[in-house]
Amino acid sequence: MNASVVGYKLVVSDVERSLNFYGSLFGFTQTLRAEFTGPDVTEVLLSDANGNRAFALISGDVQPVPSPKWVPMALQVDNLAPFHKAILEGGHELVVEPTSLGPVEILMVADPDGYLIEVICGDMDNLDGFPVGVKIPHPSPEIQDWLSRR
Repeated sequence: MNASVVGYKLVVSDVERSLNFYGSLFGFTQTLRAEFTGPDVTEVLLSDANGNRAFALISGDVQPVPSPKWVPMALQVDNLAPFHKAILEGGHELVVEPTSLGPVEILMVADPDGYLIEVICGDMDNLDGFPVGVKIPHPSPEIQDWLSRR
């Protein structure tokens, strides 16, 4: 039996605020919106600039917004510099400054609910040289400090 990931749902406290964040910064657009009652829940499906299904935002009476934490979500971009600038100009919380991992650069930004989003530029398939079986210092140790202050 085989399975594949078709998306995931990010629990948010305010769908409109999160739509604005993910839309204005990363270009995601709402492609489907469902409003449910009993319990009251809003679910919004987001797609990327190419129209591909990306992920969903869900808000309402069903689940509480979890405490801020590192979400296993990474967004690929063509150029990190414009995103870095937009994050700073938009007043968003930059948690990890642009960091180079050789052929890949990353930064991390907190979304309106405090989820850490990793923004990646470069070819992840070219990340070699990590020694097998050897622990190395994490390139962004400030993540733990940030999380502990929440």
